[in-house]
Amino acid sequence: MKAGFSKVCINPPYGSPIVGYYEERLVKGIHDDLFVRATAFDDGEKKAFIIAIDVCYLQQYHFDNCKKAIKDATGVNEDAIFINCSHTHTGPLLGVDFASEKSSTKEYDKFIVDSVRDAAVYALSDLDEATVETASSVAKNISFVRRYRMKDGSVQTNPGVNNPNIDYPLGTPNETIKVIKIKRKNSDDIVMLNFGTHSDSVGGDYISADYMGYACDIMERAVPGTKCMFLLGCQGDVNHVNTNPTKGEAAISVIDFDSVPRSNAHAEHMGRIIAGAALSVYSITEEVKADKISYASSKVELPSHQENDRLDEAKHIHDFYANGRADELPYKEMELTTVVAEAERILRLQNGPESFEFCVSAVKVGDLVFAGIGGEPFTEIGTRICAGSPFKETVLCCLTNTAGGYIPTRTAYEEGGYEAKSSSLKPGGDDILVNGTIELLNKIK
Repeated sequence: MKAGFSKVCINPPYGSPIVGYYEERLVKGIHDDLFVRATAFDDGEKKAFIIAIDVCYLQQYHFDNCKKAIKDATGVNEDAIFINCSHTHTGPLLGVDFASEKSSTKEYDKFIVDSVRDAAVYALSDLDEATVETASSVAKNISFVRRYRMKDGSVQTNPGVNNPNIDYPLGTPNETIKVIKIKRKNSDDIVMLNFGTHSDSVGGDYISADYMGYACDIMERAVPGTKCMFLLGCQGDVNHVNTNPTKGEAAISVIDFDSVPRSNAHAEHMGRIIAGAALSVYSITEEVKADKISYASSKVELPSHQENDRLDEAKHIHDFYANGRADELPYKEMELTTVVAEAERILRLQNGPESFEFCVSAVKVGDLVFAGIGGEPFTEIGTRICAGSPFKETVLCCLTNTAGGYIPTRTAYEEGGYEAKSSSLKPGGDDILVNGTIELLNKIK
């Protein structure tokens, strides 16, 4: 097996729209760089790419255009191209904004596609004989379920820190970090980190790769001669917010407009925890067979969450919010964000579609498999897929090769909260996605 690595900077220009919130933000500067990072594998017969890009999300045509550009430049099969978004909320808008009328420019869209293509081409030019080793560790106390049962029986997402009305969280975060170490004969080693929690710990209007960028930078400085990339795991219901923070945690963050504590210092703290967890097992990784490459993809149809019986209610909320009269609505902070997002979803889907097509992807390198699903699945969905995987080593990534929003569990719709109310998908989509992914993994076993 041979492996190669590259990275290409993708910082947007000054004044570009930043995506991620229901409020306008324009780029004022660069706090830390955004990159496309690519690892190429070549077994002598087949090639494959694992690509990580520091953007919140890509529209489906971006994924498709990137894959076509890579195929045209390298000849690699599109099913062998695995593109994972970091979901940073301090990155550039690409395509049409979900929360405004803004959109990216054709020039920047083309720049992104060209950069992803270039990263793949450069990774191929960096190929060297390699072995693959893996390990797992735990990154404690940086990922928290963000959906809470309140004492009045309601469910709130991000109810704020030290809120006396919180009863208990609705779920358990997955604190596992997977480490993939690719040791190369005459070149820098490559390390991949796989962990899942929302990348929204920075905020503001300066570009940042969030905690993933810090984790990669810290790993590369801690282990000279190493190149690092981060692959985002399932994170639809988890983020960085400890609702009962220590004094130290509270001191490094600032409460943002939506009652969520954020700061670059907090992102760096998370990066240190993740890198520290990876370093704790870096010297004791175990080799896995990495002889042959195989790959496959399939499509699953997830049903649309239409509620046309609530169109009048949704239009009323939309009109108040769009006309700057949100303060006249009986909602505050995250509760306001939730009802606005729900109204936008109802209006957006009033004429369909009846379902959404999601791509499920798998790239197998010997006994190691990279499994990719679109959107932002809840943690439990990832746990179910990994438990049902026929592979001992499954690196599961969300926001991969398919556009899409939140994919809640069936019980989350009964409970409520921002994710379930804003999701374009009906209850039951989680079962379809889990079964479809496990079926694909069995197909390439």
